Amino acid sequence: MRRLQGGIPPAPWLLIALLAVGAAAPLRAQAPPPRPRIGLALGGGGARGFAHIGVLHWLEEHRIPVDVVGGTSMGGLIGGAFATGMTADDIHALVDSVDWAAVLAPDTPFIYKTFRRKEDTRAFPSRLNFGLKGGLKLPNGLSPAQQVDLLFDRVSAPFASDVDFNALPTPFRCVATDLRKAEIVVFDSGWLASALRSTMAIPGVFSPVEIGDKVLVDGGVLNNVPADVVRGTGLADRVIAVDVGADLALKKTSDSIFAVLGETLDVMMRSGTRRALEAADLVLIPNLTGVQTADFGRADELMQKGYEAADARAEALLPYAISETDYAAWAAARQARRPASMPAPSHITVDGVSAGEAMRIAKRLAPLAGRPLDADELDEELLVLTGSGRYESVTYRLDDSGGQPDLVVALKRPEHGPPFLSLALDLQNTHSSSVAATVRGRVLMFDVAGRGSEGRLDFGIGNTLLASAELYRPLGRSGLFVAPRVFASRHDSPVFSDDEYVAEYRDSPAGAAIDVGVSTALRFESRLGYTVEHVSKDVRIGEPSLPNVNGRQRYVEALATYDGQTGPIIPDRGTYVKADLRRFLEVPGILTPERTVRADPDDLWSGQASLSWFHSIGRRGRLFMRGSGGSSFGDTAVVNAFALGGPFDLGAFYEGQLRGSNYAVANLGYFHEVGRLAEGALGRLFVGTWLDEGTAFERLDTAVFHTNASGGFVLESPIGPIFAGASVDVDGHYRVYFSLGPFLNR
Repeated sequence: MRRLQGGIPPAPWLLIALLAVGAAAPLRAQAPPPRPRIGLALGGGGARGFAHIGVLHWLEEHRIPVDVVGGTSMGGLIGGAFATGMTADDIHALVDSVDWAAVLAPDTPFIYKTFRRKEDTRAFPSRLNFGLKGGLKLPNGLSPAQQVDLLFDRVSAPFASDVDFNALPTPFRCVATDLRKAEIVVFDSGWLASALRSTMAIPGVFSPVEIGDKVLVDGGVLNNVPADVVRGTGLADRVIAVDVGADLALKKTSDSIFAVLGETLDVMMRSGTRRALEAADLVLIPNLTGVQTADFGRADELMQKGYEAADARAEALLPYAISETDYAAWAAARQARRPASMPAPSHITVDGVSAGEAMRIAKRLAPLAGRPLDADELDEELLVLTGSGRYESVTYRLDDSGGQPDLVVALKRPEHGPPFLSLALDLQNTHSSSVAATVRGRVLMFDVAGRGSEGRLDFGIGNTLLASAELYRPLGRSGLFVAPRVFASRHDSPVFSDDEYVAEYRDSPAGAAIDVGVSTALRFESRLGYTVEHVSKDVRIGEPSLPNVNGRQRYVEALATYDGQTGPIIPDRGTYVKADLRRFLEVPGILTPERTVRADPDDLWSGQASLSWFHSIGRRGRLFMRGSGGSSFGDTAVVNAFALGGPFDLGAFYEGQLRGSNYAVANLGYFHEVGRLAEGALGRLFVGTWLDEGTAFERLDTAVFHTNASGGFVLESPIGPIFAGASVDVDGHYRVYFSLGPFLNR
């Protein structure tokens, strides 16, 4: 302390002031240090990514705010949903509401297919579908991801189509891989759904996304846990990463070529992931041993695994927790950035098609304008569009660049067709002890004779030879149509006498027909047609003196079909009904060594109807009833008699073993689902048991009804339904059979 001249001490009042200042200084309030901003990086891993929801639950429960989130693939979907303002409970509910089998399926759900596409799927239930545009081509992904697109559109719809991802309730980033430049693309603005669609474009599973000159696939190819991207935003002081694919790198190398290829891809992904994780302050690795990337049915279990992974690192995480008051304020500010309700589009715009087609689609969607967007209603309308087979995918967004939100619907046509080619391999042992094999195909063409018209060319090679063509031409927009067709086939049919196999005939019908009818979009079609054909039935195996059939046949036919089922093989629910009535104008003659006779009357009436009904019992059970019957209305039919035998038509007998001018058969049974491939998207395995009751007869008072007990397995596989089973009759008849190809509603 400096002294004054002459040694005079300081004045007392100065000392008092200095002491007062010193005493007050410690009492000043010190500003608390700012809390560290938390960034969350969520990795890809298919269904394993559901563990991220459990991590979010734990962070919310312990009041740890997330200030920026980034993700790849499924981590991108979970992170993107969180970025829109959803809570962990909201995301949990979203995941539970999704039919993952439909999301992963390579096609529009059966129930939304148009009636003709349902016919195609029933006739060709395999996944062997190709495009013929510029040569034989496969699609560029197992699935066009239509259901995934609609899920992303629903999550993104409340936000602008060109939003800054920093302006979302929680700032967000996601990554994709550009195949053309072999580099990572980071999304930080634009249409949120497009970013999510790109980061989840799993190579070989979902079709790539094209944006400008980029061809984008799953970001996990180069960066599966984007901790470095989250760090690079500058919005996070601490980065927490969640790696749900870490243990996949520990798998033992297999001798399978496919396993080696898969593990090679894993190695490439892990290399990029290790570099990205260097930017993380803390890495959470849930214990997901035994969980596959396609185990979408284990969502609740996986969420619990994520919660446990966070809880195991509680000591490292809890220092980031804040007070209840501060957390409530943070959550309220986050929700304030979330739109209060779904926007109401003022106008409908359709992109990707011709002006006339766009106008027709916009007119159909017009009732959706002028009111808050109903995502469920819009999804159904758009799925019906893809169910026509003319569009690979349909997406939507709300564009507010003009001041008011417009609903913009974008349609994408398949790049590999039309024409399209569907193939099927039919195998069966139901005719004899040998196996019958036929390769069938259908070529589908659009607009071959004007807008809305279709052409079908069918062929078959093998035990059955087949060639047919149909032109379907709508008449205006009323549902009316005209459909001329030509056909020729050759197949072998067994003949039995007193349960003995005595001969085999070769049937070779060929002819032409023209139908007029009316059809609704999805479930119903009726036809009235005239057919003229040449019928030939010659003995191929057996006594040469047996009679042959040769001659012209003409008839008028009325046909009606209702298809209200949810699938073509073992549906979850619904009813299928088909009925036809024929009035024969001319029938062929039976040739004997002595003369030609008319076995069937020229004025023969013949009709039959069939029905199948399925009902779900729980998640895995299917109760079903099936019945069919036919009658010649008092006349005796020989050439046009009905035949029974084979699976679900009294399976203890060979196909065609029971014949008569009338028939009736009914089934009652139960199927139980015992296995799934890719959550059912690529197939389901059922075991079932059922009872058959029925007969073929000439007069009801002489009919002998048969009771069969049957059981078997049905595998809905990518190459078609594989069926193996056995039937036994109370009288001792029995059959063991298997087949590949359509076997129900035949």
